[in-house]
Amino acid sequence: MTLPLIVGFDGSDPSLAAAEWAATEATLTGAPVRLALAHWPHRDDVPVPDAYVQLRDEAVDLLKATVQGMRGRHLGLRIDYELLPGDAPTQLLRAAESGSTLVLGSRGTGGFAGLLLGSTALAVTARAEHPVVLVREDAEPEPPRHEIVLGLRLGKGERTSVITFALAEAERHATSLRVVHAQQPARWWTTDLIPPGEAQRTALRRDAEERLRDALRPLAAQYPHVRVSFDVRTGTAAHVLVEAADHAALLVLGRRRRGTAPALGPAVHAAVHYRLSPVAIVPHA
Repeated sequence: MTLPLIVGFDGSDPSLAAAEWAATEATLTGAPVRLALAHWPHRDDVPVPDAYVQLRDEAVDLLKATVQGMRGRHLGLRIDYELLPGDAPTQLLRAAESGSTLVLGSRGTGGFAGLLLGSTALAVTARAEHPVVLVREDAEPEPPRHEIVLGLRLGKGERTSVITFALAEAERHATSLRVVHAQQPARWWTTDLIPPGEAQRTALRRDAEERLRDALRPLAAQYPHVRVSFDVRTGTAAHVLVEAADHAALLVLGRRRRGTAPALGPAVHAAVHYRLSPVAIVPHA
């Protein structure tokens, strides 16, 4: 059974863009799509205000109209919806448990019920146990077949889920995967009177590329049709990734589950705010 793509939906332009991205992705995978709209519940022992009933009915009408429209634009798409009683972050995280990927608009405008404000989308992304794709409202729902870009750090940490997600996306889109690594300059690069020569910089870059190849090799063998390239650049991760993913169909980044509090790093924030392409955040150990 193929798990559905769950779309956090509120009727805003960003959530509509997220729904269109999910529908396009679903046509490649055969997965169903489910629109999830959260609304505040009422207590059973309290009379239901007329205004609440009206808002709930309007929400259902909005979901039905959106589903009907998407079925017309994406022939064969399996799509349904659910109305979730409760606050948006909690309900979206709960809904994501029954799906493969959670798709959110990366900037909300208040929408139908103020569901996908930017802070809500980022808070959900920081806590989700499944991959989250953040889609800008001005992103193209069917972009040209540009490559998938994977931002990858070197060092400890199990990144199998992140690498596998990126490889699988590249295979589905019949495109290549470019692995980008941001190499911070060593302190002696900036403090020594004589900066490192080209030979030293090249040696460090080649060493980083080889370590990236070692990390990809076992998993890339499972996707023989995906062409993988490596791009090591000097600079901060935020700057390098924003620049490298300029024309990417999708930028894939990892997020460590461990930590004292759920949080997203500066690279994720920069990618979401400055890149038009969708950004996938994949949790790993």
